[in-house]
Amino acid sequence: MVVTKTIRAGNPNSVPELPENVSAPEAAKNLLNLAEQIKAIAEVAAKNGESFDRTERVVWDSVLQMGFQARHLFVSLQGDGDLGSEVATASGKTLHRSEKPSSSVIRSIFGEHSFHQYVYSSGKNKPIELRPISARMSLPAGRWSHCLQEFSQMFCVDHAFGQSAANLGEVLKSRFSVDTIEKINQQLGKSAGEFLADLPVPEPDGEAKLLVASADGKGVPLIREDAAKVAAFETAKKNPGNRKMATVASVYSVGRHVRTAKEITAALFRDETAPEEEAQPKRPTPQNKNTTAHFPVTKKDETGKSVTTSGIHVAMAWIIGQIALRRRANQVLVVLMDGQESLWTCFESHLSFSLRMVGVLDILHTLAYVWEAAGLFCSDEDARKAFTRDRLLRILRGEVLGVVRGLRQMGTTRKLKGDPLKDLNRICRYLENNACRMRYDEYLRRGYPIASGVIEGACRHLVKDRMERSGMRWTLEGARSMLNLRAAFQSDHWRSFLDDHIAKETNKNHSNANMLTNYTPLTIAA
Repeated sequence: MVVTKTIRAGNPNSVPELPENVSAPEAAKNLLNLAEQIKAIAEVAAKNGESFDRTERVVWDSVLQMGFQARHLFVSLQGDGDLGSEVATASGKTLHRSEKPSSSVIRSIFGEHSFHQYVYSSGKNKPIELRPISARMSLPAGRWSHCLQEFSQMFCVDHAFGQSAANLGEVLKSRFSVDTIEKINQQLGKSAGEFLADLPVPEPDGEAKLLVASADGKGVPLIREDAAKVAAFETAKKNPGNRKMATVASVYSVGRHVRTAKEITAALFRDETAPEEEAQPKRPTPQNKNTTAHFPVTKKDETGKSVTTSGIHVAMAWIIGQIALRRRANQVLVVLMDGQESLWTCFESHLSFSLRMVGVLDILHTLAYVWEAAGLFCSDEDARKAFTRDRLLRILRGEVLGVVRGLRQMGTTRKLKGDPLKDLNRICRYLENNACRMRYDEYLRRGYPIASGVIEGACRHLVKDRMERSGMRWTLEGARSMLNLRAAFQSDHWRSFLDDHIAKETNKNHSNANMLTNYTPLTIAA
């Protein structure tokens, strides 16, 4: 085919649509024609003073057409996959060729491509065990190419499925099924979960001095029937409804950063930085940060009975696995979490704290309790801030039990009763119970982190930003898949995950691909 329609003078938007069903030689000729058209677009647009934006959009349309023709040429050159009437697998099994070629379809980012190929099975009405052309091109089991699947998920990990389909369609000038994008999300999400359970081990030279483990819970709105599958103690703390906890876990390494109690207090109260403090070393950046989110997992035991493991236990098992792989000899492990006792209890069921394994209560949670206590004794904002600042500074200097005694004495002196007294007792118990994790004077002196900004950020960016949008309700498996995929996408492992997924899918779908070693399509040979 020769494209006879050319660009109308002065109109760079005039790009002819090319037919889809063309032969390989025609596709090759179309590619050359389109290249000439793009050249002409640039020349005409420059001569007529067209805007960069309009010209760019027309060029993009032509690039999509070129991509389609290039893909079509690639598919057309594969031949029909005829390996002979019979072939033998590596195990010695005989496969028979189909009577005639069957039709196959693959959809790429440029459009849909159809082709015909002979297929092989062990007999009539038996499952197909070899699709030579599909195997030669390493095609996925479904109709969407791996690249199109990837592009679709790069949209939907951040936006609703419907909006993602619309955005993808706008970029690629096509229409895409919301249901298909959601199914691909579930398939890739399952694969991402397996990948995250066995992450690559960072190079030792790329790790920082301290290894830090952290975990927290973040509520996800589930549909009513799936919300019941999650244990009650994993329910979100506020306005639960059908919102159930995903346990977010993170492991990373970071350098030591020595600070003083005064510096921490000034930072938390947003004091203006003094000139001499501006020259202080910058806060070390976390290295090799791996983050995952976990719901309960139900499996069959040896008797066939269903046994459910809570999301907290699943998350802690993942953390322990990361520690076992990454922790170097004599490296200090800092476990940094809020005061949720179930998290600490679960962690301590795996590992015991020792000289080089330190449990740290997030200072931001400590601050929240001190601020609440200040509200019981101070009537105005300035007094409450001053009260909080004084107690926080003392806690950071290692005086947590002294602060608790002072609060109880004030409660007695002020004759608190009723709800205020209950609140004060709850606050004091929290501080007393966590005192062993509040040796902040030691932590600051040794350069340990004391604020769980990494896990708080993970809860927000990984879970809240996608899962808690207005009106959203998730199935348990749908939420699990999305969080797995988001965790892989937001990590440094996205490309590694996709490569791993494609390799495994290719091996699974085309286990007999080795039989194509001597296959040469006639169209190429000619």
